[in-house]
Amino acid sequence: MTALLLALLCLVLALTFSVLLAWQWHALRRWRARHAAGEVLRAAQAQGYAHALSLLHALPAAVIGTDQDGVVHYLNARAAALSGLAPGDGVGAPVTQLLPLFHDGVAVDAARQVRDCVIQQEVLEVARGAVLLRHLDGKRIDVQYSCAPLAQGGAVLLLHDVSARRRAEAQLEFIAHHDGLTGLPNRLHFQIRFEHGIAYARRHQGLLAVLFVDIDRFKAINDSLGHDVGDQVLMEFALRVQQCLRKVDTVARQGGDEFIILLTELHAAQDAERVAEKIVNAIAAPFVIGEYSLTVAASVGVALYPDDDDDVNALIEKADLAMYAAKRRASGTCLRYSSCMQTQSYSRTIIETALRHALERNEFVLYYQPRMNLGTRTITGVKALLRWKHPELGLMMPLDFLPVLEESALILPVGSWVLATAVEQARSWIAQGQPLIVSVSLSARQFYQRDIARHFSAALEAAGVPGHCIELEIAAAILIDRNQNCELILHQFRQLGMRISISDFGTGDTSLNYLKRFPADAVRIEKCFIDDLGRPPGPGHDEAGAMVRAIVAMAQTLKLRTIASGVENSEQLELLAAMGCDEAFGYFLGRAMAPDGVEALLKSATPA
Repeated sequence: MTALLLALLCLVLALTFSVLLAWQWHALRRWRARHAAGEVLRAAQAQGYAHALSLLHALPAAVIGTDQDGVVHYLNARAAALSGLAPGDGVGAPVTQLLPLFHDGVAVDAARQVRDCVIQQEVLEVARGAVLLRHLDGKRIDVQYSCAPLAQGGAVLLLHDVSARRRAEAQLEFIAHHDGLTGLPNRLHFQIRFEHGIAYARRHQGLLAVLFVDIDRFKAINDSLGHDVGDQVLMEFALRVQQCLRKVDTVARQGGDEFIILLTELHAAQDAERVAEKIVNAIAAPFVIGEYSLTVAASVGVALYPDDDDDVNALIEKADLAMYAAKRRASGTCLRYSSCMQTQSYSRTIIETALRHALERNEFVLYYQPRMNLGTRTITGVKALLRWKHPELGLMMPLDFLPVLEESALILPVGSWVLATAVEQARSWIAQGQPLIVSVSLSARQFYQRDIARHFSAALEAAGVPGHCIELEIAAAILIDRNQNCELILHQFRQLGMRISISDFGTGDTSLNYLKRFPADAVRIEKCFIDDLGRPPGPGHDEAGAMVRAIVAMAQTLKLRTIASGVENSEQLELLAAMGCDEAFGYFLGRAMAPDGVEALLKSATPA
């Protein structure tokens, strides 16, 4: 029995001891686990701190940590660079020393902003108008910054350098309000300035003026010398106009070759007119563009507030009307607006509207001016001239409507009609046994039209007329444009058998090289040279005669025919024949007439 109890006691003690050992073993394991976790935690904390620092250094923003009084405890590499400091410098310094900030031109106390941010426990943000002027080099940096409170006290400042964005915004703003070629304000910017100017003049009962300025015959410069030269003329023109104005005035490019000027703080209407005259005189000096010395003129229209109108758009319109009236009067003229100009403009509008229907209503006709061969004294050709039978105004001459046609796209369909009608008339004369060379003038817009040679080929083929019966008259100024493949176009005409004559030779910037370079059959001697033939000796008369002789001699050397235009008397005719001129036309030989008039002239075989 005792042995049994003893065995039981030993068993209990063994079990108890084993439990104690197990508890101690588990306790030891728990202690070891807790110790290992602490080491891991501390390692993780150290790793997280290093990772956080690397993130702060990698941020694309300047990060500055401060205490509650604005003393710097931390700054990343971007913050040091933004402040102009070496890495590691700046810690312990007042934040105001590191960040000389200005907002909308007013100095900012960065330390005070930090204290306010900590006290109020609110985030402070400044998105626009903030500038940093760093001490190192005084560089101006556009910044966007914010200040946020920290939980353990102090604050953190984040700054972004937005200088590149501000420059891009400023550039976009400039582009939106300025002309890309001249750098002048555009219509939108001018409208804003004009509205402000009108409001100021109304408040102070002041006087202001609008000047509408247009370059005379600028299209001819573009057509003859190319758009590169035209652009340089526009830039020089803008510069000269600016030099005639005060700082309080505004000049804008309205579009194309049109400029508009706002004159403020005027004392009298005559002040605006004097400025207009000053501009006209400044533009009159030659424009030297590369190898060219160009004569440029400007027409200026003037309208005043409040004398002519008190509405912005109405004043601009009236200045525009005055400019067109000045252009019609003479090149390089300035005019003040008057009420009669409104009626004249209305008439021009009526003409343009009527022209749009003239072709479909068969109101255009071709007249033909006979051309004489000076060797045989016979009529061998005619010049086709466009006329408009207006239903109310009667027969209108080209000077009354051709400028309106050429300023619009109407010249293309009308030009096609002229060629088709001339070709059909040539076919009719061939059928009558009286073949005549029909001369047709081409405008620059027609000449540069795509597939022009193909259109001409179709017209010749449709009428069954050989190409040599048609002569295309092309102004020399058209052939100067280097941006157009003029030589190729002329060769295409020649392949069709069509003759080519060069007009306006010697009156512009053309030279002998153009006649040598381009395929041509004839040169037209302009009326301005013919007018001086046979006049009594006097200043310039001998030179004019020499010019005709020189053109004839040059053409003979190049194996080109010469055609004299504007012959008005027998003396001019005989002098031209003696010089060796090949052909002539003008009032003395016959005015422009309908086809039956030409046929009657051929039958009579005598000049009309």
